[in-house]
Amino acid sequence: MGGCASSSRPNKKSRSGKFFFCSGKWYRRVSSSAPITAVCQEETWFDSVSILGSDSDDDFISVYGDFISLGNANDQCPDNNENEKLFISRNGYKDSKGSTVFDKSMLDDDLSCLTTVFVLSVNQKPSDGDEKTEICQAKRFLFRPRSGLVVPGSLNDKLSPGCWSIVSPSVFKLRGENFFRDKRKHPASDYSPYVPIGVDLFVSNRKIDHIAQHVELPCVDVHKKVPSLLIVNVQLPTYPASLFHGDSDGEGISLVLYFKLSESFDKQVSHRFCESIQRLVMDEMEIVKCFTKESLVPYRERLKLMAGVVNPEDLQLSSAERKLLNAYNDKPVLSRPQHAFYRGHNYFEIDLDIHRFSYISRKALDAFRGRLKHGILDIGLTIQAQHPEELPEQVLCCVRLNKIDFSDHGQIPRILIPNSD
Repeated sequence: MGGCASSSRPNKKSRSGKFFFCSGKWYRRVSSSAPITAVCQEETWFDSVSILGSDSDDDFISVYGDFISLGNANDQCPDNNENEKLFISRNGYKDSKGSTVFDKSMLDDDLSCLTTVFVLSVNQKPSDGDEKTEICQAKRFLFRPRSGLVVPGSLNDKLSPGCWSIVSPSVFKLRGENFFRDKRKHPASDYSPYVPIGVDLFVSNRKIDHIAQHVELPCVDVHKKVPSLLIVNVQLPTYPASLFHGDSDGEGISLVLYFKLSESFDKQVSHRFCESIQRLVMDEMEIVKCFTKESLVPYRERLKLMAGVVNPEDLQLSSAERKLLNAYNDKPVLSRPQHAFYRGHNYFEIDLDIHRFSYISRKALDAFRGRLKHGILDIGLTIQAQHPEELPEQVLCCVRLNKIDFSDHGQIPRILIPNSD
């Protein structure tokens, strides 16, 4: 665990106590004559992992749900849904039919589930009449959680606050077919190669690069030409904007957008745009004419970020803020050099480092952050066309964020990752 809580690690005797996990909670197994006691935070923290190597006499321990939290109960589980039941054995996880779904030997190749912890703050105050216990100040610990758990998605036309939804790529105006002659932009075609499947928000003490390695990505079919999954990690600073960058790191929030390849990709994506995606993924170089000479530059420098506020009238903007928003709203911006790229099995991740954006951009983020919970944001990516034959530009991926609160009040999960040194 890196030093996250090593000083409070329970001794072997306490770790070998029997626990069971039910309806999203860890409980200490108690006899009918023993008093019911809640599991302490330290025991919950370590037994959730060390139980794989526990010297408990139980061959299997029942596991439900995705969260690890505090609680107290008898040995009986309130829900006996066999379809959602897993068992922890000495060698790993098994489903209700005894089939191995996770083997402890996997840890030899993938240690991220032991080095990364996601902490969810509950911090719910008891209502009048409720017994005031320590459980009211609880935290939940997630080890390598499923992607897209934090922000719910909505498939309905009527959106609720704090969710994401699919948006038509045509909301963005991109370079049209005759752009190099008339410099005009037009609504993009109503199709994008990648469609949204989930959104997460994570708080961290420092920037988290290559966030895909810390979450469990969905299993999707492998495509023979391009990655089936696209992850966009937007790294947002939460510390005050400074005129001088310094090390451009510190407390921040990762807005993680998950996309998968459209089922109609092979039918609707042109051969030329498919090649553009391949060149972006493979980090190809291209020759660009610069004034008096030619230069060799990465093809990835064509990547452009698009962000637009759909309802600026609901943000209560001053005249100066309105002018600032109008100047940048819906305007594609090259992400270079504040981007990084990571390739993994069947996925491609793009990290956009807002910590290193211009002072004006970071200052604007400071000014608007508290009001974004009232805003509807459209976010997308495209690959800039440099030659007439590459026109019109197309949207690579896009998603709509509906009134999501980007100010952390303890409701956003926190990532704890030990220092590499």
